Amino acid sequence: MRQAIFAGVLLLLASSLSLPVAVADGTLVLGNNVLHSISVLTPLGPTNPAQAIAIGVGLSGGNPAGEASYLAAEYDPTSSLYGQFLDPDQYEQQFGVPPARFNAAVAWLQSGGLKVQTIPGVSQYLLASGTVAQVQSLLRISIADFHLDWGNFYANTNPPTVPVSLGVIGIAGLNNLEGPRLASKQNLSARPSTPSANMDTGLTAPSDLWSIYHQPANNKGEGQQMAIFGWGTTNNTLSDLRLFEAERGLPAIPVTINYFGAETSITDSIGEVEWDLDTQASTGMAPNAVALNLYFGKAGTDTDLVAAIHGWGADKRGPLQGSASFSGCEEAPGADQLGGTGGVVFTGNPKQDLWEAALRRAVIEGRTMFASTGDTGAGCPLAAIVLNGVTLIPTPWMGYPAVSQYTVGVGGTVLYFNDATATSPASRALEYAWNYTGGGSSLFLAAGSYQNTNPPILLARCATDPHGNPYPSPLPLCRGIPDVSAQSGDILTNGYQITVGGKKDQSGGGTSLSSPLWLGMWTRIQAAGPKKGNGFANFALYAAAQRSPASFFDIGGLSTDTTTNCNGQYCSHVGWDYTTGWGTPDVTNLMTSIAGKTAPTRVTTPNPPPTVTPVISGTTCPGPQIVDAINDAPNDYPAGDGSNMDNLDFVSASFSSPDASTLRVTMTIKNLSAPPPPVNLGGALWAVFWNYNGTTYYARAQSTGALGVGAFTFDDGTFTSNFNPVNQAVHGTATTGPNGTFVIDVPLADVGSPPAGASLTLPFAESHGSFQLVFYTAAADRAPDLGFGASWTVATACP
Repeated sequence: MRQAIFAGVLLLLASSLSLPVAVADGTLVLGNNVLHSISVLTPLGPTNPAQAIAIGVGLSGGNPAGEASYLAAEYDPTSSLYGQFLDPDQYEQQFGVPPARFNAAVAWLQSGGLKVQTIPGVSQYLLASGTVAQVQSLLRISIADFHLDWGNFYANTNPPTVPVSLGVIGIAGLNNLEGPRLASKQNLSARPSTPSANMDTGLTAPSDLWSIYHQPANNKGEGQQMAIFGWGTTNNTLSDLRLFEAERGLPAIPVTINYFGAETSITDSIGEVEWDLDTQASTGMAPNAVALNLYFGKAGTDTDLVAAIHGWGADKRGPLQGSASFSGCEEAPGADQLGGTGGVVFTGNPKQDLWEAALRRAVIEGRTMFASTGDTGAGCPLAAIVLNGVTLIPTPWMGYPAVSQYTVGVGGTVLYFNDATATSPASRALEYAWNYTGGGSSLFLAAGSYQNTNPPILLARCATDPHGNPYPSPLPLCRGIPDVSAQSGDILTNGYQITVGGKKDQSGGGTSLSSPLWLGMWTRIQAAGPKKGNGFANFALYAAAQRSPASFFDIGGLSTDTTTNCNGQYCSHVGWDYTTGWGTPDVTNLMTSIAGKTAPTRVTTPNPPPTVTPVISGTTCPGPQIVDAINDAPNDYPAGDGSNMDNLDFVSASFSSPDASTLRVTMTIKNLSAPPPPVNLGGALWAVFWNYNGTTYYARAQSTGALGVGAFTFDDGTFTSNFNPVNQAVHGTATTGPNGTFVIDVPLADVGSPPAGASLTLPFAESHGSFQLVFYTAAADRAPDLGFGASWTVATACP
């Protein structure tokens, strides 16, 4: 798993417990909403008051007690509400923030000069942006700069004060230490023994796991959608997925990218390989699913990611299941100081309540988030200790969000297999618990009712909640993870084949592989279920494990020493354990136990696999190399009304050469009306990308939304994690109206000087629009129709 370190994930706990305190003037001090023990650090000085800052404000729902009761009832087979999962509108009607209080919260933020951004269909979370000075004044806080071993950061030095009448439960974004941070992995893990000569110890392909995990051939996820959660850029995600699908003859799944956050640009590219792994592992297991939706923060912060999860919960037509391959430390009260060479660090994520609210909503709506338990063994990934992504961390805290009772925590295994032959499919030779798989017991989060098994499987009871409030007697069982497991590989050589940056058959591994694998396999199970789905997966998984043991391969149930592996504190054993949960799935048996059948409830026709167009050479004018036959870029402006955003919808793109020194890029848009879409659009871009000699180039049209002459600008250049302009004054023309066009004449010298007959590969077109600081992606989400894997050449002449 690519480890993520959340805000407040440092290594020293608060010296005294700070809880919300009401004061006489009708305000509330959010005592827990500050990095614990920040006072032990000496500030470098005040943070620049003009610096931009974005925050997320969580509001308590209108009926918290009713929400808890409803959740318990809808998963209780004896209740009349059993299986009555709410849709997003029903959730808001029953448990959302009352409109008057919601509007008052918006007005309060605006009174401080902040720009407020709401999430359509969400009343419990608001985004706001402004300057440090404005946030300090509104919340009565001071924000200062600090230094630790790994760099500088800013943080509030005292807890925020808010109007008590608003029901604020927490504020994200008051420090820039928060949010997931991906760490690179090094090849640390070794095999426990030398495998036999007839075992394949290398990388699995999707078809290998179809047979090893006994996935039914008549059900590959028909009628279902999947979600991936992450942040930052996705420059190669779609093109790599298309190459992955084409290599294996898998259908080209439609992909939608939904961004959330107050930033005006998206620049963080650190997760590009992770998103390749997530998309290719999930779709590899459920290739006939009808859609893959990415719910992404613009930045890797709690502020943006909580917004993305809320956005998923509010998506009326969104997936019932998703995967998150990032982790941090759960929130923890107390006064323990741990030693180490990393310097003074803190722990405890003061924004955890905001995460819990968003995840709980998803469970009430019958949705499931699978979450990687981490690659640091029986401890969470602390910044000062994690030297790389695979390290045993001796902390007493578990990785979050996997340890939430509202997610399915997924651990990792090492899988050796017998290769498929002409007469038999691939089969398991050996599978054991990975030594670095995350797993263990929370000290503060109570277990979900699904873990209250008979006989008991959990070892600990929790005395206090994450804020230090005592639990009533009898003390609840503490949440234990993982719930289930799947192949993670050993990072050294064992893992899963993915395509990265156009390079095929690269290695993907860690528990960030295990989680999306489970997403895909659960998607198959959902496909055989009722229209509303089977609800939050853990209730069904725990029931099936106890009712039908053949639903799982019990990793700890083998007797040889090589399969009894530990993660620093816990070892695998017969039955549920803290390293592999119930084990890895027998999908056919599990599906039959849960759904009573394997055939999909809805029969859908998947898209054909992506194809590779033959290279065009000589002087023949090529036709369109990128074609979107669907023409249905979704209209997410301003609140998603179900129609299409025709101004951001590619019809096709083609390449030709009017002379020996020019590459002409022509883009056809479904309706390029003037002003650009929609009338109030703050800006838009339309771009075509291609690869030549290992470098990605682009031609781009942009608009600020202005009318008249000069409404569009054109440039070309190279693309890595960002646009890198070479020529910002490229000649281009725009013809507006239905089937409007951009024609951009790119000097060949700007794009690598390809000679006649050269092949320009990996064509890809995308468009983006912004409105009130919201970033939307349109045409890029229609990957099946964009012709990934096609190629073309520069012709010396065209009529």
